[in-house]
Parts: sequence; structure tokens; C-alpha cells
Amino acid sequence: TFKAAADALNSEIAANPSKDPRHSTEYRQNLAQSFLYKAFLAAQGKVPDEFRSALVDFIPMHYRPVSSGAESWGTDPKEGPVSQYIPKLASRIQASGEASYPSDGAPGALFAQVVFATAANAKLLAVDPTEALKMAGVRGFVAASDVPAVNNLGTVLGGDNLKEKLFFEAGDTIPAVGVLLGVVVADTWAQARAGAKKVQQSYAKGHIVSNMEDARRLGHTSKPEDLPAPITTPPGRRHPRADVTGGVAVEHAPPRVDAALSAKSTLKTGAQQHFYMETQSAMARKVDGNIWELVVSDQDCNFTQGVLSAILGVPTHNIRISVPRAGGGFGGKLTRQTPIAAACAVAANKMGRAVQIQNERSDDLQMVRGREFMDFEYNATFDAQGKVDTMDMTVHFDPGYFYGDAAGDLSMAVTWSDGSYHYNSFKVSQEVHVTNTQHTTSQRAPGNLQSLVAADAIMEHVARTVGRPLEEVMQLNFYKEGDKTPFGDTIGKDGFNWTVPQLFKQLQESTKYQDRKKAVQEYNAKNRWTKKGIAISTVKYPMGTTFYQSGALICIYGDGSVLVSSGGCELGQGLATKVALVVADTLKCDLKKISVGDRDTAKVPNNTCTGGSGTSECSSEAAILAANKLVAALKPYRDGKTWDEACAAAVAGGAQLMATAFWQNGGTSNNDPYATYGACTSEVMVDVLTGEVRVDRVDILMDLGTQLDAAVDIGQLQGGFVMAMGYLLTEQVMYDDQGTQLNLGTWEYKIPSAYDIPVEFNVSLLKDSPNPVGVKGSKASAEPAMGLVSAVYLSIKDALYAARQESGAGAGWFPLNLPVTTEAIRGAVGSLDKALVIPGL
Repeated sequence: TFKAAADALNSEIAANPSKDPRHSTEYRQNLAQSFLYKAFLAAQGKVPDEFRSALVDFIPMHYRPVSSGAESWGTDPKEGPVSQYIPKLASRIQASGEASYPSDGAPGALFAQVVFATAANAKLLAVDPTEALKMAGVRGFVAASDVPAVNNLGTVLGGDNLKEKLFFEAGDTIPAVGVLLGVVVADTWAQARAGAKKVQQSYAKGHIVSNMEDARRLGHTSKPEDLPAPITTPPGRRHPRADVTGGVAVEHAPPRVDAALSAKSTLKTGAQQHFYMETQSAMARKVDGNIWELVVSDQDCNFTQGVLSAILGVPTHNIRISVPRAGGGFGGKLTRQTPIAAACAVAANKMGRAVQIQNERSDDLQMVRGREFMDFEYNATFDAQGKVDTMDMTVHFDPGYFYGDAAGDLSMAVTWSDGSYHYNSFKVSQEVHVTNTQHTTSQRAPGNLQSLVAADAIMEHVARTVGRPLEEVMQLNFYKEGDKTPFGDTIGKDGFNWTVPQLFKQLQESTKYQDRKKAVQEYNAKNRWTKKGIAISTVKYPMGTTFYQSGALICIYGDGSVLVSSGGCELGQGLATKVALVVADTLKCDLKKISVGDRDTAKVPNNTCTGGSGTSECSSEAAILAANKLVAALKPYRDGKTWDEACAAAVAGGAQLMATAFWQNGGTSNNDPYATYGACTSEVMVDVLTGEVRVDRVDILMDLGTQLDAAVDIGQLQGGFVMAMGYLLTEQVMYDDQGTQLNLGTWEYKIPSAYDIPVEFNVSLLKDSPNPVGVKGSKASAEPAMGLVSAVYLSIKDALYAARQESGAGAGWFPLNLPVTTEAIRGAVGSLDKALVIPGL
């Protein structure tokens, strides 16, 4: 019988437990039992209709349709080529493999690979490269004693960042697995990597705190205001939002007497690793004495330049950093590029030759931490209709072994935590829990991806408590024009337009949301082992563009060709394409005449970092300013002439056809000049027995103002959303009790694949809604769409409510932490022991 077989199976699993800590024994038993149950059902030949869903495969690639979807946008015919659907200009050479990247290196360069620490909170007794130096092709070992000047990566930022050495050395207490001890240099990449793994390390080990729970229990807790402050705030590191170091407490009105209900819980959100296509890469060489040229996969060349100036002991003008393009960044190359770039330069200095480094993927994952573990402890009060009144929240934050520049991520988590909702009283405090793990760094929508999901999860808690549909409670609590956010923005004032209610209504109508909601309920009533769920969410994503300063240099040549040098780095996000579009539009020349060159500190200095989704528009603003100067220079030569003729005449006439500009946003009365808005519906299918989930349909309606490039911006929305789905569903980060990360490489760390994309994925841009304060009426894309992933989270919970009612867990609210893995989903269903019956037996 099934029961006897299941009991025997459970006994075998219990007697032979897996030593893999990445999944619990309970889940392994539940999963094995579920597969056994499916096998028994299949053997019956015929089962009741409501049981047949257990036998329908809908996850594997050969059982699901290829993803498809529709795209919709509006254009401004007066602004062509701006706002049109123009593919990224470099897309063809990127697809063909002709595009160059920093990891391509340089002819004749030696190869280096990093040696990183393999122990945490341990005294390093010795580093011995003897065996490595005997290996074929190995040229040398580079360590702390080879650093020409300051052996520290934190000199530019100062404060807590000074805890990070370039190379830790014997006698140091090693803070985390993954910090650098040195590099091995060899003739080939393979030889260098093999040599790096042969370098011996010996330690006297101490007690390790590898997770935030242990840190809290042991009292490793600080308030941000009590931690060392940066000693300097360089232009590239000014924080874009209001100062919330000591938390925030805003009261618009006294607590309401009728708001006597409360929702109190903690949402735990997991971490996420950087998985850019190009791992950390750099090439360094010394030329003309003590002049340095570096090609780096980089998002903040000026920051890298400053760090290297201190380490090499040379003035900044002796260091030239260029970026042809980076193979992805997502925040992982805002500061984490500096260990590799600096190690490369120190190695080149010692070897007297050009040296290049590109991390192997698993090494990169061990060395570079991305999104932080964060817990949102909340207490919201509300009335019987679900109208919220007060919020009291504490954000718990794990930055790794020091806080430092991770302060920006925590600040962004706090300052986005209101979501689209108005509270009469809003209080957020922060706690930092330092662990013996590698230091974190920003990752696309840093901090706020989690807090935006938390804002909607809290609203779902409220709705479930009062027994009203979630969409009604959301709408009841939306901001209204004239409301002031806790972070200094007045809705509807000085260009801070407000379209969330319009998007919310329009998307429900266009997707027939209420009809589909009824269909989901009907499906669930008829199917026992698969459940559907549907939900909607919105996003308010304030853009602090006053943070940015951006430069541009434009040169026009006698044949009419135009070369633009921008202060922003091309990371794959289409920045260069948008800059080319606005320059062509301003100069009134053919787009084919425009070329955007490498990011180069010798051409555009003192630029802010490329991050936060605002660099494309700010680089475009700078380019427009420079192009307007050239319009004036060409004006005497334009009458009756083609573009090429006018340029040739201007060169012959001695006109200055080179122009520079530097742009800074003066700001408005709001802390943030504007916000990007969106709405999203999600429909999912959940396998109750295994916890697997398929996202069947996603519809996004986004307000990007008048987009700069429909093709690029829609692509950024799609990519950002799928990246957020990876964080939500499949990308789990775990550490063992020695501080070693367990999810290394593609076998253990699961980024989204083609089969994780929604089966139907529709994206539309709101038409006829230009941004009053944006470049060409545009708004930022990519990161804002990531917060909409809460619709997927909420639709999974919707499906789980149906499953839990049938399993006997009840219809009441329940917590569901992130990531929502198959194990988490199966665990949320509850015990199925009594439900696993074979019909007819």
C-alpha cells in the first residue's frame, strides 16, 4: 500500500540523512513522499478529475510553451530619433562576439589569479607560495610587501572602510573568507589559477559569526549613527537620498482612535549574489615612467582612480582608466572592482609588464557579496476597513565584516519603505549586525527591492486581517496629491507627478483582472494538487537625480562624423545608445554619424558613478549641453548645406568643433525631483506536492514619461523584472558555520533561465505622460520595475492560501520569507500526511 511504501521511504531517508546543508531533511522527506504519491496515482490508470493535476507536468521545458508577449509604447514624433524603438547600437557586435571588453586583456600581458583567504575570524599565521612558484609558467607571487604605498582599499571613503586592506598578511586577523592575500602571476590564465590554488595558508582559528541571527544573539549590533563616519564624501559617493542615519520618525497626524487593529510580524529577506556576464576583470600596465593605463570592468572610474592613486603612490593624473564597455555591473563594480584593479596594478609594477586578471566564476562569487540579508520587523495599525494609520518598523541589516559604504543600501531600504502608501505616522529604525562574512556591495535596486516587497507584504497582512480583497486595501491607502512622504517629497508638487492610481486602474481593466481572479478561484475549486494565484502590485520609485554630476566631450570631424565621450560607463544598459540619440537629435544629423567612445578618465574627469538607473539620463543631459554649443558653432555654415558640407566648411573656416559640458541637477523643492511609477499583475501555478512554481502571466504598465528609447527601456524593464524574479524564487545564498558560502557556480546558485521567464510577459509604457522635470520628458527605467516583483510574491501567497485551506492549515494570514524557494513553498503548504490518499483504495 502507499502508506507502507511511504513509511519505508521515510525510514530509509531518516536512516541515511544527507550531509548537504542546503536543504532540510523534512523537505527531502516531503519531496520523496510526494513523488512516490504521484507514482502511485499514475499507476491507478484513472483517477478523479480533481486529482489529475498531480500528474500534469507543467514545469519542465518540454511541457511549457515558449515565452511570448506583447509590447506597447507611444512616441513623440517631434523628438525623433528620441523616444523611438531603436535597438541598442552595439547589439549586433555584442551578439556576434566582436565587441571588446576589459576581460579581453592586452597582447603580451601576463595573467594573474587571486589568492583569497579560506578562513574567517582567524589569525593568519603564514602564506606560503613555495609550491606554486615551482609550477610551470608561474612567474611570481605578489603580496602586501609589494604594495608601493598604502595597502588599503578604503582611503577614499575612510571611516569604517579602512578595515579593508588590499592584501591581508601574516599576523592579521582575517575578517572573512574571500578577502585577498595576494595574486599568482603566470604565462597563462590556467597556469595562474592552478598556482593560486597551490598557495598554502595556515591559521589559528577563532569563533565565527556567519549569520545575522547569531550576530543579534551575541550582541554584534550597532546603530548606524554609532559607526565610524566617512572622512570624506567625494563627488561620486554623495548619497542620493535624505539623511536617515539615525532612522526616521514623521508624524503627519496623531494616531486615530478607530485604528485599533494591528499587523505585527517580521519579513526575512535573503541575499543575492552578483552574476554579471563578465566577472571582475582588469588589465594594468605602466608606460612612460610612472604613468598608468588600466582597462577595468568598472562602474566608477573616478573612484577606482582615487583608490589606485593611494595604493601606487602617484598623483591622480598619472592614472588613466578606460572602460570600452563592461559585461554587466548591477552595482557589483561600484567598489568591488577596486581589489582586482589594484591587485593587477601592483602585480604589473612588480613584474615590469602588463598584467591582466579575470576572476573565475566561483572565485568571484566567494570574493564579491551582493545584496544584503535584511529583516523587516514591523507593527502597522489600521481600522476595520484596512485604512492604515501608523507604522513602526526596524530594519535589521547584515553588511558583512564592516559597514562602510553599505550604508547607502540600508539608507535606500529605509527611504523606499513606504511604497505607494500613506501613513499618518511613519517610524523606521535601523540595526546593523556585523558578521564574519565578506563585505556586501550594492546590487540593482539596492536595499529597496526588499523594502518595496515588504511594503506590499505588510499591506497583504492588513488585507487578510480585515478580510478585504488586497487590491481594495492597496487602493484605499495610496498616496493622494498633496500628501507628503516621510522622506521629503510632496506628491504632485514641482514636477513630482503621480500616476499610480491611473496605472492601477488602467492595468486591471486592460488585463481583465477581476474576470481572471474569478477564473483562478474556479480552477482551485476543481484541482487538488495544483493551485493558481493572482495578484497586483504597484511601485513608486523616487529618483534622486541631484546626486549626479556628469560630463561630456563632443568632437565633430571634417567628414561630418561625431565622436562623443561620456562620463557614464556602458554596462549593457544602453547608455551609449541614449547619448547618441540625444546628440543626433540636438545636432539634427543622422544617427549613423554618431559614435560614443570608451569611458575615459583622461577625457571626462570627476564624474559620479554609473548606477541608480539615473546615469543614462544625466549623461544625456551633459551631452545635450555640449551639443548645443556645437549647434551655435555650426550655425554660420548650415544654410543650404548638407550636414557633411556644413562640417567641412566649418573646419575650413577654423570653427571650434569641440565642446565640453558638465551637468548637475539643481533639484526642486522635493528631496527627489521625480519618481518612476508602475503597476503589475502576476498569475502563477503552484505544484502543491513539490513546491514548484510557474509564472504563467505577467503584465506590466510603466510610466517612463516620454521614454528616451522604447527598445532599450522596455528591454531594461523586462531584464530588471526577471532579475528580481531570480532573487525572489531561485537565488538562495547560504553560509556554513565556517563562513564559507555554499552556493558557488551555476550548479548550486540558480539564476533565472529562459524557462523561468513568465510564459506570457506583456509590457506597456504609459502614453502621453511626459515627465515635467526629465530629460526630453523621460524617466529612469530598469531598477524601478524590480519592485513590481511583489506581484509574483503575492500571487504565490494567493495560491498557497487555497492549498493551505485544503490541507487543514486554515485561511488565516501566514508569514512567507524570501527567497520563496520550492522548499519554502512546500513548507508553507503544511503537512499533507492525511491528504495523501489514493482514491478508490
